[in-house]
Amino acid sequence: MIEKLRKIIDCEVFTDPIRTGLLATDGSIFQIRPKAVVYPATVEDVIKTVMFAGNNGFSVHPRGAGSGLCGSALGGGIVIDFSKYMNRLIRLDIGNKWMECEPGYRLGELEAALDGKGLFFPPDPSSGEYATLGGMYATNASGAHSVKYGNVADYILDADAVLSNGKMITFSECFSTSYEKLPVFLQEIHDLYTSNQNIIEKSYPDIRCNTTGYNLRKLVKDGRLDLSGLFAGAEGTLCIVTRLKVRLLDKPLHDSLVVAFFDDILSSARAVQEILPLGPSGIEIMDKSLLNLARENDSRLKNYIPEGVDNVLLVEFDSYSPDICSNLANETRQLLESGGYTNKTHLAVTAHEKGKFWAIRKAAVPILYKLKGEKKIIALIEDAAVPTDRLVDYFQGIYAILNSLNVSFVVYGHIAKGLLHTRPLLNLKDKNDIRLLKPISDSVFELINSLGGAVSGEHGDGRLRSAYIRRQYPAIFPIFMELRNILDPKRLFNPDIISPANTSSQIQQNLRLGEYYEASYIPEKKLLWPEGFTDEVEKCHGCSKCTTVTTATRMCPVYKITRDEAAAPKAKANVLRMLISGKTDRAELYEASFQEVISRCIHCGSCFQECPSGVNIPKMAAEARSEYVTRFGASIHEKIVVNAEFAGRRSGILPEKVSTLLNIPVIRTVSEMLTGISSRRKQILPSRKSLFDRIPVSSGEGTPKILYFAGCFAAYFRPYIAEATISVLTSMGMNVIVPRQFCCGLPMLSKGMAKEALNKIEKNFRNWGSLLESVDHLAVSCSSCGLAMLAEWGYLADTVFVRKVKEKIIPVSGLVNMYSERLETLSSVGSHLFYHLPCHLKVQPEPSSSIQMLSRLSGVVIDSPVTNCCGMAGTWGLSKDNFDLSLDIGSDMAEKFNSSSADTGITDCPTCAIQMEHSSDKPVYHPIEIVARQLTILY
Repeated sequence: MIEKLRKIIDCEVFTDPIRTGLLATDGSIFQIRPKAVVYPATVEDVIKTVMFAGNNGFSVHPRGAGSGLCGSALGGGIVIDFSKYMNRLIRLDIGNKWMECEPGYRLGELEAALDGKGLFFPPDPSSGEYATLGGMYATNASGAHSVKYGNVADYILDADAVLSNGKMITFSECFSTSYEKLPVFLQEIHDLYTSNQNIIEKSYPDIRCNTTGYNLRKLVKDGRLDLSGLFAGAEGTLCIVTRLKVRLLDKPLHDSLVVAFFDDILSSARAVQEILPLGPSGIEIMDKSLLNLARENDSRLKNYIPEGVDNVLLVEFDSYSPDICSNLANETRQLLESGGYTNKTHLAVTAHEKGKFWAIRKAAVPILYKLKGEKKIIALIEDAAVPTDRLVDYFQGIYAILNSLNVSFVVYGHIAKGLLHTRPLLNLKDKNDIRLLKPISDSVFELINSLGGAVSGEHGDGRLRSAYIRRQYPAIFPIFMELRNILDPKRLFNPDIISPANTSSQIQQNLRLGEYYEASYIPEKKLLWPEGFTDEVEKCHGCSKCTTVTTATRMCPVYKITRDEAAAPKAKANVLRMLISGKTDRAELYEASFQEVISRCIHCGSCFQECPSGVNIPKMAAEARSEYVTRFGASIHEKIVVNAEFAGRRSGILPEKVSTLLNIPVIRTVSEMLTGISSRRKQILPSRKSLFDRIPVSSGEGTPKILYFAGCFAAYFRPYIAEATISVLTSMGMNVIVPRQFCCGLPMLSKGMAKEALNKIEKNFRNWGSLLESVDHLAVSCSSCGLAMLAEWGYLADTVFVRKVKEKIIPVSGLVNMYSERLETLSSVGSHLFYHLPCHLKVQPEPSSSIQMLSRLSGVVIDSPVTNCCGMAGTWGLSKDNFDLSLDIGSDMAEKFNSSSADTGITDCPTCAIQMEHSSDKPVYHPIEIVARQLTILY
């Protein structure tokens, strides 16, 4: 029946097991596969989908980034995903301080658009970089600073919404229309409020943050119907918002931070009561369980967190006056010390100091996601809130409940507004732990309710807490049901959320893992998985950080441009989990839809580096590709593009005229047909003489002794990079050995050709493995070769050779920095450089090594803006199928390169250089060439 939907709307509709499976999960513990996924491009698409669903008995589930923790974006009907197409900024009015957008527009994009304009949107959930404004409105989101600035609902100026009957309403029109002229259903809502006003206004707990149930307060103002507060936090159960207009504020210019360490949790809870009258913009708490785990798992944090600390408060003030910030911070310190709460406080005033201490808060929680073992931190009771004067009772109760059940847990959160994120550590494949979900939740609800709090403080109710709403609001829950019947009589929108017909607990149903979950199919693995293949697949918890679209992270370059769920790194984990758990037929591994998901990984490594859980998505994608290639073989295109070494070794047999002919357009067109390499790419031809035909095996006679691995590009295509490297190192008194060498194998591994990649490792071992013991360092000038040897050789072999390579490898720029006292500037050329950081260097231990090296040279100015991936992605950007997308991905880098006043481009990656040269008329060099030129060695 859903196939009929394709005929009535023009947007994308998917019903296949892979595409629907990708949206079966979000950031919660649940999994529900929808019947269909719709990616609307227009409001009309939304209306037609809603009408179709209503006429054919399907539920509708609006979705943004899928970062929600409560499962409110999941359902068994039709998921409408706004993140792919309905994500535009419609208008930004700086003068009048407001902006208008579609629901899929992300807060991170708004923050980038407001950069330098003196305005900000105050609600700041921790997921804000990738959360959509529609999702934030649906949950009435807030964050660390909501004690001062409130929630999303406080900033809504207007919105358009689609109702369950397919009709559109605009909030401002409803508010400006007199009662008599309102449609009948809106008159019914007006009457529902006015006839129950007294009981409604008395039924909500007296706390700052409460997203439990529907917000009926102030629904009628001066006789006019104001819907903005009602639909905020309704989690897509009453309408589907298609346009938002929000108010912006002037951004405070200054802030200060007090860091206070406490010996017991009750002292910090009492101290908060003393601090609140000073008007902090936020107070964050982290308890000893989190701090101890953080210290144990990240040595960097040991310098920031004193031994024996029970908990820490981060107290922030902001203002337009630096004096006010400083005075309030000093007053806070005096208050804490004179009141006997703690004498261990620190005032952080400079940006560097504040950044250092916020690193505790920012680094500690992601570390929890990386904890080894089957028990994981679970978003279960993590945003309940109580009146701040009941914090002591709250802490005592939480600790008592979880300790009585022998459940380990961590506590952190926004204590200034009485909201704590309590995360128990549970194994949701263990039936005993699963059976604890409801007792924990029930006990915490009873505690919260007895303290006059709310079970949902900022993340919504979803499937976690909807069962508690009747008990939270016994007097007005029937009004919730009546409201739902007025707006959605067919229970079309998210029927299981907030006011479900069946109010029993859903907390142990539809779990992503669950008691009966089993990894029943484990493919014969082509890579080594000492960490466990199944464990790695299951590690992804669906937070959606990998769908960040700004330069705040590199994350997935393909997703940033396409915004297609299939391109998101989490999609790879989802399809593999479906596969090994039997949720998807094993044959799907070889179907086009599965391969489409896996092929969207371009092996840049950014998601692995930046994932809070440290999920190795590129390795999983390589494993899946390797299984496919083992069965069906690699394509002709793949075999050609991974064999640059083969072409380079045979460069001498090509006459010069043939090389010239290869760049004639018609020849390139024919070549595209035969090889799949885009005719729009200028052919990068091998040098007539390779590196090994140009230089001796050993150069220099000093120390340290260096084995130099040039890589295919510097060995065969641009050997002057390798010559510059050798010249710089020998000029610094080093002994450089350049033995015969083979490709690092990374191109093969990224294409699923694991056997061929392993063969390259073995060939290198036979050619220069015996030298490793006698050299001090193994230097590389290619960032991709460096990543291969540092990390990815270990995916294929666990040998003494591979381990020794990892131990001795170093980027040539890092080597120059290590012996920088030998670097003597002989002349100044006054270069102005634009540096692009390659993805494969960004994920290595010394990503800034080349910038540091170049900064040592006099007369050199370096522009190094934060950029997205260049889009070339090794051999991926050579393909005719990927050419346009490759340029789109690299457009951010190209725009910044071309708009820079720099006259020269610099990058460590040879394929990044190809893209930079394609996108600009400016020359592009490797950083070591600049050093060589500065030292007048080559030029």
